[in-house]
Amino acid sequence: MHNLGNNGTGLARRLGLLAATMTGLGVIIGSGIYVIIGAATKQAGNAIWLSFLFAALGASLTALSYARLGRLRPKNAPEYQFVNMAFGKRLAFLAGWLILLAQIVSASAVALGFAGYLHALLNVPELPAAIVLILFSCLILYVGITQSATLAIILTLTEISGLLIIIVIGLPHLGQVSYTEMPAGFMGTLSAASLVFFAYLGFEGMANLSEEMKEPEKNLPRAILLALGLSTVFYVLVAISAVSVVGWERLSQSSAPLAVVAEQALGSNAGLVLSLISLAATANTVLILLLSGSRILHAMSCSKVLPGALCVVSKKRNTPWLAIIVVGIVSSLFASFRSVQQVAEFTNFITLLAFIGVNASAIRLLNQSTAHSSYKYIILNRVVPIMGIFVSAWLAVNTGMKAAIFGGIIIIVGFLIYWLTNSVLRKSN
Repeated sequence: MHNLGNNGTGLARRLGLLAATMTGLGVIIGSGIYVIIGAATKQAGNAIWLSFLFAALGASLTALSYARLGRLRPKNAPEYQFVNMAFGKRLAFLAGWLILLAQIVSASAVALGFAGYLHALLNVPELPAAIVLILFSCLILYVGITQSATLAIILTLTEISGLLIIIVIGLPHLGQVSYTEMPAGFMGTLSAASLVFFAYLGFEGMANLSEEMKEPEKNLPRAILLALGLSTVFYVLVAISAVSVVGWERLSQSSAPLAVVAEQALGSNAGLVLSLISLAATANTVLILLLSGSRILHAMSCSKVLPGALCVVSKKRNTPWLAIIVVGIVSSLFASFRSVQQVAEFTNFITLLAFIGVNASAIRLLNQSTAHSSYKYIILNRVVPIMGIFVSAWLAVNTGMKAAIFGGIIIIVGFLIYWLTNSVLRKSN
């Protein structure tokens, strides 16, 4: 019998601080710099590094809310848990549903990024390659959390090595371009920030490992802040190096942007190496996003706000096998959109709506949980989450009309599922 800790869910507590931080860092880095930087430079130009800083600021506000709320309730499907504590089950379902779809759609976007690198390398058709990656990742997740986390750590170290290569490549070229060149002006740089916000998604998914984490009350907040801080340093340095070597115009036209940087500086062999590292990075992100999505689906099903049939865990593997199958199938369907930028915008919009709910929950719950009235606690319990709400709302508005329409459809579908699930429960009782 496996050691299940005290979570009572059938999921085993095997992840320490290092494993949790590396898992979070892997999904954050892989989902952004290797995929979205090319599209973002169309709007921000050489000032793309500034867009990453703006996005980091917005992400850090909500990350602080996640970190502090995680101490109160370290359980999977944190958006559902936090909003349920603050505002009740109906709004909690909406927050959990939005972030569930965001994880699944994000996996589709990054799988398309993987397929773009593979197509550039071997001329493999992109859609089948993306779907194969998604299904293979689901197989790894079924095998077990220890195996999944070990593979994620190995791939994370691989993708970090790729970023270090780009940073070193850029050192001799520093100062050769204007780092404030903005083809669409300052508003274009801000608009790019709403796009590269996608690059920071993943910190919220770390909370979906709470029930498989050792001492989550202590390790979860530390892991979130460590992963977000380290990824920001890497993003800014890589962005500066990339535009220094090839300039924003060429970077924006490539489906394998970092490979272009390496090839320009060191020749075709270096481009091949970066393409292989990029494949590892994007594959890692797909694996972790599907891991997070399956845990959200499992937790919400066990809370009886999604069909309870999905609340099953393999006795042999201690993994939620049916939830893994479902997220894999749905993610494969979303991959048919084929546009990384469009899927990223969809993901950003629905994630940002959930972030608004988490920050609102932080305002209510954190003020109830502490009697401190010092400036420190006023800033942490009120000012930070209020700013998180405004920044999330502003970024959501800047994702565009198509993303908003998609978000509206997702909300309607979610409430239909919620209504049907409640109807079935009432009849069974």
